[in-house]
Amino acid sequence: MGTPEPLPAPAGPSRHPLVDRILGGNAPDAIRLGAARGVLPLPIQDLTYVQVRLLEDTLPEAAEAARNSLAKLAPETILAILKDGTSDGLLIDHFARPGELTGEALEAAIAHPSIPDATLEALAAAGNDETLNLIVTNEVRIIRNPNLLVMLRGNPQLSGDHRRRLGELERDFVGKAALHVNAPAPAAVPETTPPEALPEDAAAGAIEEGEAPPQPMSAEEERQFEEALRRTPAFQRIMQLNVAERVQLAMKGTAEERAILIRDTAKMVSLQVLKSPKLSENEIAHFANMRNVTEDVLRVIAGHRDWTKTYSVAYALIRNPKTPSGLSIQFLPRLGSRDLKFVAGDKNIPEVLRRQARNLFLVRTQPPKKRGNKAH
Repeated sequence: MGTPEPLPAPAGPSRHPLVDRILGGNAPDAIRLGAARGVLPLPIQDLTYVQVRLLEDTLPEAAEAARNSLAKLAPETILAILKDGTSDGLLIDHFARPGELTGEALEAAIAHPSIPDATLEALAAAGNDETLNLIVTNEVRIIRNPNLLVMLRGNPQLSGDHRRRLGELERDFVGKAALHVNAPAPAAVPETTPPEALPEDAAAGAIEEGEAPPQPMSAEEERQFEEALRRTPAFQRIMQLNVAERVQLAMKGTAEERAILIRDTAKMVSLQVLKSPKLSENEIAHFANMRNVTEDVLRVIAGHRDWTKTYSVAYALIRNPKTPSGLSIQFLPRLGSRDLKFVAGDKNIPEVLRRQARNLFLVRTQPPKKRGNKAH
């Protein structure tokens, strides 16, 4: 399917220290040959990565040995690499670009979040019906890289049904705003008054708490998280499910799947997530922090006594501008003085919350004579 274009070595998961030494250009020939032949004691991910890189090694013996080792990899080993979400894009390209994968391995490669756009384009241009079907249904990647449309349409094996589907996708999404499937856009970055904006004597009297609860994500952090989430195989698989199937998955799925489904615009799906017996406290705190869930989700969390006993959940509900103020205000007295000070300066939440937080902070930290009219 053509000669692969040179790919950079993107920053991936942490690798064995020996990998950098082998690929750094100063490793002895014997070590490079050992890696190419697969005799070094490296994890399979690292060893395979090194062998793919050694295909272009200046030592002909190392390049040939690496080629032979890769050709002898067992199908189950290749499948494990393709299904590992941390696998480097270089590995995915090596196994996918020749167009020889089928079945589960092909599906894992095309859905892999690190598969390079150039690899998908090569597969789209010359792939068979099985390959084309998997790429056409990978709508997130097509929307992100419209050049895939050109490659797909140039493939004579593309069916009429697929051409119609691509036409609808292009009409509705490509070239328009970013696709939001069950994931409304995050709110703007909250404008927070720094602690120094409060009276100096109040700041001096602030009570130091234990470990601070997690702060709400900024708009940029939330955007990056959403983009990463959309690239996951789980997100792309869930896109294909109907409401009934998503409801069932909300109860039985993994934490990753619940993190996707809690954003669902179908209320029966997102609320079903909160009924899952697998929910953890960390998940609840994360949901309470999210600004792209429905108000109904936040109401259910705020009304659940066992969940709101957790400090991080109560704090998250208060800092979330989508939580109705009539619900979040009840949790203010539970905040430590330091967190009250932050809430008092958070311009992204209702004024009634900021004012009440300021009053509580001054009551706790200032002598009665100094409070005067400042608490109004």
